[in-house]
Amino acid sequence: MKSVLSFVAGALLLALSASVAAEDMPKSDTPSAVELLQKADEYRNFKGKSFAFELKLRSIEPDEAEKTFLLKAEILNAHTSLIIYAEPVSERGKALLMDKSNLWFHSPLSSKPIRITPQQRLLGEASNGDVASTDFSGDYDPTYLKQETVDGIPCHVLELKAKPDSLATYDKLHLWIQQKNFMPYRAEFFATTGKLLKTARYTRYEKLPDLGGKEQLVTIEIQNPLSAGKKTIMEYSQFKVADLPVSRFTVSALSRLR
Repeated sequence: MKSVLSFVAGALLLALSASVAAEDMPKSDTPSAVELLQKADEYRNFKGKSFAFELKLRSIEPDEAEKTFLLKAEILNAHTSLIIYAEPVSERGKALLMDKSNLWFHSPLSSKPIRITPQQRLLGEASNGDVASTDFSGDYDPTYLKQETVDGIPCHVLELKAKPDSLATYDKLHLWIQQKNFMPYRAEFFATTGKLLKTARYTRYEKLPDLGGKEQLVTIEIQNPLSAGKKTIMEYSQFKVADLPVSRFTVSALSRLR
């Protein structure tokens, strides 16, 4: 009798495990991990077109005055971008240039641009790479992890690993993509050691009437997992799709930018 009960219990446990595993797997009609990431990126860029926007960074910390930067960004392609500091006045004249596998910083106080890393902080929890890149697909290889419901929203969960020789800001990240519309919902960013560095929530999307009603990500909230109340809010606005002169995206042009 004991052996029969043990067999039944084992069979039930195996069936339950298989059921849970099946729930984690994508449905047969779900796009591949690469396709899911490309669809999510469409809310952050303009499908291979060059474009420009303004970005307000707000750094919020408990018992500290809020700090704000206004940046003007020009995106030539997935690997080439230019970020110009507009406000505060004390930061004007500074600029970042992402040129394929290099990231350069220009300051009026320096005789020439210096090479920096995407991981360096720009303001609060936002790093240089968070600002300079608008495309996960170019820097990371995705793997499908599971399906998961977060805050009542069914999501696909991808693991993104930095591509060799890319200018990826993080070694690894987990990205939650809403199943109904492929909008990015949240992300976790990890160091090479596996340590959780920060989390992000993609909190607001907006239709752009001047660009055919395209729905665009306009607000990201980045949080420090070790410090409650410490966060940086990224607010995007003034989107324009335009042909940008390649001559602006060179190290030699940085000192002449306006």
